[in-house]
Amino acid sequence: MSSKLERDIEEVLAQVEKFPQPSRVRRLRRRLSNAVGAAGAAIASLPRPRVSVGQVLLLGLALIVIAYVFGDSFGSQSIVRLFIISGIVLFIGAFIFSLRRQSSSRLPERRWRGQPMDLRPGGEPWWKRWLSRR
Repeated sequence: MSSKLERDIEEVLAQVEKFPQPSRVRRLRRRLSNAVGAAGAAIASLPRPRVSVGQVLLLGLALIVIAYVFGDSFGSQSIVRLFIISGIVLFIGAFIFSLRRQSSSRLPERRWRGQPMDLRPGGEPWWKRWLSRR
C-alpha cells in the first residue's frame, strides 16, 4: 500500500514539474491590475464634498445671470444659450428635488412617551380636551 502511495506522490510531483509557470507578461498584468484596483479603492474611500439643493439652485441662478451679463463677451450665442439652458435645467431640477425631499411620508412619526401623537388638523377643539381632563 505504501508503494502505491509513493507512486501516486511521484506522479503528482512529476505533473507539477510539467505544470506551465505563468509568463512574465501575465504576472505583470496581474500586479498592474491589483495596483490599479487598490488605487481605485483608495480614491473611492476619500470623503466627497456634499452638495446641497440650495447650492445647486444658486449655481443654476448664477449660470443664468452670468450668461445674461457677460453674454456679449463670450463671443458665440450658442455658448450663451448653453449656459442659460444648463442654468434653467439645474434650477428646475434642484427645485423639484427639494419638493420631493419635503414629503410628509419621509418624516418620522412623532411620539410622546412612546405613544404616537395625533397632529392632524381638525381634531378635537382645545376646549373639549381641556374640559375632558376634569
